[in-house]
Amino acid sequence: MSDSMTIFNGVGASWFEDLSPEFLDESVKLGVSAVGCTANDTWDDTLEAMENLQAVKEVVRKHAQSYVIETKRDLENGIAANQVGVLLGFQNPKALSDSMNYLEAFADMGLRCCALAFRDNSYYGCGFSAEPDGGLSVVGERAVRVMNRRGVVVDLSHVGDKTALDAVELSEHPAIFSHSMSRSLMAAGPKVEWAGVKNNAVRRAAPDELVIAAAAKGGVICPDARMAGNLDNFLTHIDHFVNLVGADHVGLTAQDDWHRSKKDAHRIQPYLPGYDSKAGKNDRTFDIEYRIYRMEDQLGPAVLDRNAVIAELLTRYSREDLAKIAGGNLLRVLRTVLPD
Repeated sequence: MSDSMTIFNGVGASWFEDLSPEFLDESVKLGVSAVGCTANDTWDDTLEAMENLQAVKEVVRKHAQSYVIETKRDLENGIAANQVGVLLGFQNPKALSDSMNYLEAFADMGLRCCALAFRDNSYYGCGFSAEPDGGLSVVGERAVRVMNRRGVVVDLSHVGDKTALDAVELSEHPAIFSHSMSRSLMAAGPKVEWAGVKNNAVRRAAPDELVIAAAAKGGVICPDARMAGNLDNFLTHIDHFVNLVGADHVGLTAQDDWHRSKKDAHRIQPYLPGYDSKAGKNDRTFDIEYRIYRMEDQLGPAVLDRNAVIAELLTRYSREDLAKIAGGNLLRVLRTVLPD
């Protein structure tokens, strides 16, 4: 695949269970060159996160056409070999506690992207549901500096506005929104609910002024196809961000469906109320085994097929700008942030 049209799925695998051989096979078939993966479960403690991150690495290791992205060299070699690169990330720094040693250790294990909070507050700062948002904490400031030094991308999705802005101003490297919608568009509607989750999708989305601030320092925002719910709405959010900050600062995310068990669904309840329903249909058919539940009314990774959103975007933008949106912008961030 030519680097000029590399496809990078910002967060293809929502949680570690979603990074399966089947998901990687699908990514290869779609021509996707890199995917972001939440390499743990958001509520994991430190040891659970270690175990789950390693489980993801084992899946990747056993897959003949994929690799873990840890360095710039990994990235360039993988693109040249037409393999799918997996960027290991956390949506919640809970597993890192208030210890810079934990952050350093996870960086050693391959962590290359980390959000500063997930909905609620963390040691690093405030999530989007916090009122008021006190901003980046002293621990969070230290963490951003460590992430900059170790080559870990700062992720602003799920993060409170002031905390995110503080991080943008402090960080020496570009920050990203790995899967965020436009707050102004979400407020205007249509109302989006997915998988029974009832949290505030408007506050969860990114305000224009924050997106502008991040873009001014090279950042990228990736609207999420699954949150958009349909192709037209997905394209509307992409267009909004391109008009707001230009094609140099927009990417794409299309999250996979969930692989969940009854235990898993119940554990996430404090974070995402209503999550224990199947695709938001109140059909509680989970059992003790992990299995996939296709969300037939939502967009998944297949929307990144070159005959789907890519073809639609080509009718709106030049091939050069499309190459940036499809993956070039996220590649630029990685080429800036990753260690050599």
